[in-house]
Amino acid sequence: MADYQLGAQQQIAGLLRKTSLGQKVLLVVVALGVVGAIIAMVTLVNQPTYATLFNNLNAQDAAKIVDKLKEKSVPYRLDDAGKSILVPREQVYELRLSLAGDGLPQSSVIGYEIFDRTNLGVSDFVQKVNYRRALEGELARTILQLDEVEGARVHLALPEKALFKEDEKPSTASVVLKLKSGKPLRHESVQGIAHLVASSVEGLQSSDVSIVDSRGILISDNAKGNSAAAMTSTQYELQQQVESYLGRKAQSLLESVVGTGNAVVQVSAELDFRQVERTLEQYDPENTAVRSEQIAEDKSTTGDSAPPSTHSSTVTNYEVNKTVEHIVENLGNIKRLTVAALVNGTMKPVEKDGQKTTENVPRPKEDMDKMTQLVKESVGFNPQRNDEVTVTNLSFGTPLGEQDFVYKQSPPLSDYNDIIEKVFLVAAMAGGVVLIRSLLGRLRVSVGNRNQDFLSATDAAAAELRRRKEGIRLPSPEEEISPEALMRAEKRRRVTEYIKDKPTETSRLLKVWLAED
Repeated sequence: MADYQLGAQQQIAGLLRKTSLGQKVLLVVVALGVVGAIIAMVTLVNQPTYATLFNNLNAQDAAKIVDKLKEKSVPYRLDDAGKSILVPREQVYELRLSLAGDGLPQSSVIGYEIFDRTNLGVSDFVQKVNYRRALEGELARTILQLDEVEGARVHLALPEKALFKEDEKPSTASVVLKLKSGKPLRHESVQGIAHLVASSVEGLQSSDVSIVDSRGILISDNAKGNSAAAMTSTQYELQQQVESYLGRKAQSLLESVVGTGNAVVQVSAELDFRQVERTLEQYDPENTAVRSEQIAEDKSTTGDSAPPSTHSSTVTNYEVNKTVEHIVENLGNIKRLTVAALVNGTMKPVEKDGQKTTENVPRPKEDMDKMTQLVKESVGFNPQRNDEVTVTNLSFGTPLGEQDFVYKQSPPLSDYNDIIEKVFLVAAMAGGVVLIRSLLGRLRVSVGNRNQDFLSATDAAAAELRRRKEGIRLPSPEEEISPEALMRAEKRRRVTEYIKDKPTETSRLLKVWLAED
């Protein structure tokens, strides 16, 4: 084994002497690269995977949590400008429970827990201030649950109640929002926040809630719900929805007849946004009913012998039938519709000058009348509103052909530069592969020669050992044993053969010997 190791060392030394300086440098670089790759892989495998422990922390809470992690000797990382703390994934839940037991993180938003601390001798003014702070904190916590909101602050203005209703001032609120990554907040979410705050504060209307973002831009609509400013955007959205809905209905109906992409429908709707309340009283003079009847009797005497005279009168009051109606008309009724539909012609093959082509042929008038009737029925045509529906047959414009596109002309040498760079890269890679294979081939040939030389030397040494062994004469076992031992062995052999050949006589002889004793 030692000879083999010595031979391998000699082979490696001989190989290094035969290699040039550049080859030695290349081998060193390859060896260092392999070692570095192994170290990097081991480091990556053994490196712990980090997960988020807490995020959106303020500076005070982050500092306290970092101090606790240092005390526990837990590795950590800071992210998002120090607002997020990352720890090894397998320790996340354990650390959260441990830090929660220490009261961390302590949220900077104070809610109803402000009343957990009982303070004797607190004035009524301080109690009101604490109640307002708690209400603001609870509202801020609720708003922070929205996905788009990163930070929130709420300010409430709650005036004192006055003796008379007309002297009371309305409550107001202001909300400042910090949105995540500058994402715009949807109009529905803004309205939801306003209604949330208004519903949580007694006497607060959603129109009295002002919402601004972190840039100071007002994102809430503070106009009254029944004001013109508030109705304008709603009316415009409702009009667009009506026009889009009717247009889709008519276009889908036409496309089912003429094919997809062969019909375009545009609808213009005029809506009535007047809010009218009417009270009607109608009287029917032909149908009357007795409401009340009064009978009066008068008695008078003319003499002792004459009987008294009686005079009666009846007063009847009649009530005329009356109908009272209180009508509130709906808001957003359709006053007038204007529908314009464009239908493409039919493509038919024709032959001109011996060549077959396709030509756009107008549709028959009967088909156009049927399509017009279908559009009227789909949009709810009403002649009493002076609605108009027009369906026109025109050939659509042909799409832009391949030859009409304008392509950007690249410089003539740009492609050659890219080709040269790619060829150089491929040649460098091929050269590296050839050089490595050449070095490995030389190493393999040298090692093979060394092994062959070693085997030849081993065979020669074995032949020499055999030759020396033949010249050595060892004494026979008989020469080393004494004559007395040989006589005893010979007697034992003869006795054994006699017993085997003559067992009966042997037994008689043993009996005689035993009897003599």
